[in-house]
Order: sequence, then C-alpha cells, then structure tokens
Amino acid sequence: MKGKKISKEKKKTIVSVIVVVFAVAMILVATFVPFYHVEGDAMANTMNNGDLVCVHKTKDIQKGDVIAFYYNNKVLVRRVIGVSNDKISIDQSGNVSVNGTKIKEDYTSDKGDLRNRDIVYPYTVDADKYFVLGDHRSRSVDSRVKALGCVTSKQIIGKVILTIWPLPHFGVH
Repeated sequence: MKGKKISKEKKKTIVSVIVVVFAVAMILVATFVPFYHVEGDAMANTMNNGDLVCVHKTKDIQKGDVIAFYYNNKVLVRRVIGVSNDKISIDQSGNVSVNGTKIKEDYTSDKGDLRNRDIVYPYTVDADKYFVLGDHRSRSVDSRVKALGCVTSKQIIGKVILTIWPLPHFGVH
C-alpha cells in the first residue's frame, strides 16, 4: 500500500500552523512563567552565576522561598528568611535566628560575617516586607544592608521554581 503524497500547499499550511502554535506557546510561557539569568554568586551553590531560572509569578511568598525581585533596575534572586513582624538575629558566626529560634540552613555555602553590614540586631521586619539573604553570604548584597533593606511586595516578581540551564544544574527549588 503506497502512502499518499502531501502537496506543497498542505506542507506550507502545516509548517505555518506549527510556527504559530509555537509562537503563541512562547508568548504564554513568557507572560506567565518568565525566565531570568542569575547574576553573581550570591546564591551559590543553590544557583550559580549564569544559570537560567524559571520564575512563577505570585505574591504568595513564604519563609524559605527563593524569590526574584527588582532592585536598582536589576533582577536579584535571594531566599526569604523573615516576613512581617519577624525578629531576625544573626550572631558573629553567621547563624540566623527568627523569633528566637535558630533556623537550619543546609543550603548555605558560606555564612559570612557581620562586617560591612549596617543593620542592628535583633531586627524587626516591617509590615508587608520580606527579609532576604543570599545563600553565599559573604558575596551577597541582601537585607543585612540598609541600601537594599527588606523587599516589598511591589518589588517581587515571584518564586524561583526551577533551574533549567545549564543541564547539570537542572533542578526544582
């Protein structure tokens, strides 16, 4: 049994439909689930400089979430440590306590120190704000510095949900 030949006209139509469907899919993905490149080493080893991450646009942010947010016309990625009215303390060894309880931070690659940090502990997070830290503390500009301070809801793009590139770094957050 011989297969039917597809006319050039039908082939063009099929290719056109595939291109349009792909373009619409890319627009929808970019609108609802944008991608960003991680810049710098502030989140090493969780994420590295140049990693491509997928961000779920949401304002439902919890402690422990890794978020993307705007700061000085850049997109930064940091981890939420405290939310409204939490009292944050960081000791000289870099150990973090929230509301008097030391938190377990298996994700940190370097706790850093308190030098060149200009907030006073214990620090109370203002209403509708988020205290964020990088996972590689000695290389992170984060809420320990007044210039950045706590992140507001308006600055937040959403939660980082997936590292997609490079493939060896692929993973869910």
